[in-house]
Amino acid sequence: MNHFEMELEQLEAKIESDIDFEKLTELCEHLKDAVKEILDSCGIYFRIFSRVKSVHSIAEKIKRGNYGTEINPKKIQDLVGLRVVLYYYDDLSICRDITESTFQMIDDWSRPKYSADEFRATKINGVFRFPTEYFNLYKKELWKLPIDTTFEIQFRTVFFEGWHEIEHDMRYKSFLSDDEFWKGSEELSRVLNCILANLELSDWSLIQLFDQLSYNHYKRGNWELMLKSKYRIKISDTETLDPRIVEVFDRNRNVAKQFFKGSRKHFIKELLKLDNPHVNYNLIVMLMNNLDVHNEEIAAICDTITLTRDDRVYQKHTFTRLESNILFQLELPLLHKETRLIETEFNNAAMILYKWARFKLNPVFEDMPAEISSYKNSLPGYQLKITYHPEKLSFTMKLQHIDAKAVGTLWHLHASIALMDDGLLHFYHITSRDMPRGISQRSTFIKPSFLADLSNKIGIVDVARLSNKAQFVTKDEQLSSMIELVQSAERKLPVVVIAQHTRDLGSDNPAIFRDYDMNTFTVNGTRLAKVVGHYCHVMMLDYEMIADFAYAFQLLAEDIHGCICIFWPNYAGKSMELFTRKMVIDTQFDFNRFAFHDDNISEKAFRHKLVQMIKNNNVSR
Repeated sequence: MNHFEMELEQLEAKIESDIDFEKLTELCEHLKDAVKEILDSCGIYFRIFSRVKSVHSIAEKIKRGNYGTEINPKKIQDLVGLRVVLYYYDDLSICRDITESTFQMIDDWSRPKYSADEFRATKINGVFRFPTEYFNLYKKELWKLPIDTTFEIQFRTVFFEGWHEIEHDMRYKSFLSDDEFWKGSEELSRVLNCILANLELSDWSLIQLFDQLSYNHYKRGNWELMLKSKYRIKISDTETLDPRIVEVFDRNRNVAKQFFKGSRKHFIKELLKLDNPHVNYNLIVMLMNNLDVHNEEIAAICDTITLTRDDRVYQKHTFTRLESNILFQLELPLLHKETRLIETEFNNAAMILYKWARFKLNPVFEDMPAEISSYKNSLPGYQLKITYHPEKLSFTMKLQHIDAKAVGTLWHLHASIALMDDGLLHFYHITSRDMPRGISQRSTFIKPSFLADLSNKIGIVDVARLSNKAQFVTKDEQLSSMIELVQSAERKLPVVVIAQHTRDLGSDNPAIFRDYDMNTFTVNGTRLAKVVGHYCHVMMLDYEMIADFAYAFQLLAEDIHGCICIFWPNYAGKSMELFTRKMVIDTQFDFNRFAFHDDNISEKAFRHKLVQMIKNNNVSR
């Protein structure tokens, strides 16, 4: 074994030790599923492949390129790679726009450079950062190897799919120069160029063919086939165009012609704004009419057509060991009003949990009584134990069940309500899940659906009562109460304070919260509270209260208008976090599911970030 081979072997051992390839493969599957879901939603014809570089391939690339050295301080960027094979050449630009809007891109797209008389395989490559929500699943300490936390996406057309493999092995990985490789066989090199030229011509010709086909169907009045060949997206053969639209097209061919002339690229971008739509001919007409045509008769027909979602579920069937994850936990006292008997409050709270369990499990345990009582039963895949002692004001529920959709997944739920030594009823809950390693772990948080009823009808207290509505701070006494809440050592949940960045000019009485314009706040606290209000306090700070708030917490005046502050509870061991208005409006998604929506993306992005921070705090306690 020579010196180079020994170094390569040592490097391979270090790579295998430093990198958790099983978790990296799981991350790769997440990315593949994410891209597949997006492209599926807009009906593009494609095939997708993924890979994680092998230990040997990584070691060779590091050595060959001298990565992480003084000569080349750069890092490898394609540890994880996706390859998307497109059926139509014009989808390259569409998919380029989609991915660079969806993920955080590094540098620009790379593509082959060639002169007018030279032919090369048509492809584009882009490098993107790992989305945080996926990379958080990589629990091992980050490697110190010259490998970046990025992934590469390559798009190419189906005609060049086979050619790529030839080029990769016979040119890219060949140690010989191109001139030397073909020396003495120049005529074969010319033949190879002819093959490449024909592949490129095939890409171009296919689009021209379908455009001409669409025009032929337009002339013959075959409206469904005209739309199918024009827009070239996946539509079931069983779909039909609404007869009323057909009648309009038959009567006025100029209207039909406007849909024939529509932009396929613009249509697909409109399609991306919808949430998993069921794609059919009616949807094409509806979106293109709203976008370009603007025919009132077509619009009136479309108003009566109901859009439906595509609820197909793609499952990966596999067996492996289970990993346990806590998905939600909460332990707090319930609200007790002196005007109510504590026994009544206990029974009302216990009944909320009992009814939830009975409704959920009635198809399995048909003998479960309608009236609240102790109950115990088990069947394959299901276990339920309820212990009810009204004389002790004690209710406990333990539930285990299989997941009906996710292979090999078990859910565990433990909830209780009991009278404690402080004279208050306390609510305890934890949800966890056992799931095969390697199966999608994206859903790392889930609150029980009965929590809203328990909070709204009984009340859950963390120093102050929790609510799924933002609490507006408009008066001095409200500010004092908020400061007391923030500074309380008894507080167990975060407090999010959203400061108004401008006056609400649309209201004569800014103290009336219903008149607030959410545009005067950097983040929409009403929407935030609907998501996290049962396990976090959300406060909306009036413009007039900002100076006193800044003084109370020693904040700089230039940072405070339109800022967001998170006050973590003492047990978290974290200092208050302040995000200025500029920081909020500069926020971007690293995986932007709303890239083609018309709404305020930075507001959505930061609100999403807040929700993730609060959820992570809940499951990490």
